[in-house]
Amino acid sequence: MNPLYPHLSKVAILQVDLPDDQRILAIKKGAWIPYPRAKQVLAQMEELFDHPRIVRMPNLLIVGASNNGKTQILRHFEENHKPDPNPDGEYSIVPVLFVEAPGKPDIGAFYDKILEAVWQPYSIRAKDPDKAREVKKVLRNIQLKILMIDEIQHVIAGGPVKQQEFRNDLKTLGNELQISIICAGVEEAFNAFNTDTQLSNRFEPVFLPKWKMDNEYGDLLESFERRLPLRKPSNLRGDPAIAQKVLWMAEGILGEIHEVLKRAAILAIKEKTEQITLKIIEGIRWTQPSKRKVAPLPT
Repeated sequence: MNPLYPHLSKVAILQVDLPDDQRILAIKKGAWIPYPRAKQVLAQMEELFDHPRIVRMPNLLIVGASNNGKTQILRHFEENHKPDPNPDGEYSIVPVLFVEAPGKPDIGAFYDKILEAVWQPYSIRAKDPDKAREVKKVLRNIQLKILMIDEIQHVIAGGPVKQQEFRNDLKTLGNELQISIICAGVEEAFNAFNTDTQLSNRFEPVFLPKWKMDNEYGDLLESFERRLPLRKPSNLRGDPAIAQKVLWMAEGILGEIHEVLKRAAILAIKEKTEQITLKIIEGIRWTQPSKRKVAPLPT
């Protein structure tokens, strides 16, 4: 433990004496916080990765509010299973593939996303069945084991026909390739999956609840504080007023908690306080997530 900065992690200690602009840049980049629920979900994903190929592969549906950590978990898992260039083979080995669902309920656009993710050229004029065949061929060649689809609610947001088309193609991909599929989305995705008995049976839901005032939230605040290169301790966990204020501003959403603390840390550097206080938090520019889509009243 560094005697000057016992409140900081090893990485933050290397940053804390840098010029202010470099510290601010480091804060803006953020850091992965391996909180307990994320570890549990990642462990379940590892079980799927190690699962032998069978006709009916197990799948996951990660459900949570927008910006509550779903994408970070998927990306962290992807980072832990990087592609193998396989220089002696014809194709790289890509055991885990991350794609973001297209912004419309279009199965052809979904296949385009997969082909783009593996840098596979395709014709924009190709019909959906041709794209499906190309996707299956490519995913076999790269020896895919896990297909991760983020923002899944977008492609199941259409009418019944579009929804059924996507659900059928999703089942076919899993069955024919014998891969596990991990989807992530908001509550609407969970409701849509439950309308299809076969999908609800195949996809085990895991939930990322919003944060509340408890020990786990205290651990999270402490972890964030250790990673923020401020020269004085802020005691985020030990000050109930600060903890409650941050939680209220972020409405219990992980990404928002992180953003509040990042903005507060940056302001603390600029104001030369070198610690996050209630006054600093109240001084940041902030609008609660639920109020960002509310039009301001005319003046």
